[in-house]
Amino acid sequence: MMGFPFIRRQAFTCLALLVLPLGSWAESPDPLDVQAATPALHYQSPLKAYQGFSEQPLHNWREANELVGRIGGWRTYAQEPWESPSAEPAAESSAKEQHHGHH
Repeated sequence: MMGFPFIRRQAFTCLALLVLPLGSWAESPDPLDVQAATPALHYQSPLKAYQGFSEQPLHNWREANELVGRIGGWRTYAQEPWESPSAEPAAESSAKEQHHGHH
């Protein structure tokens, strides 16, 4: 019956954790007392660090397309983070195009 003292200790620990916050509740000011001192509230807007839209400089679209091609094209952007990159994206598309004509 070695488990019984361990269970009693766990139960006592849980009870202590439930009772400890009661002390902090007892120290709270009475919500109905108008003269009760309350701590000052500090509010920080979540929009404090917001940056509005700003125009981006235009780039050469050919260079942008070449960059996307070097990165791996739309398949790279559409890929889920846990997926590994496909070895031959160009071979897959050419195989699909050949099969597509046989309806």
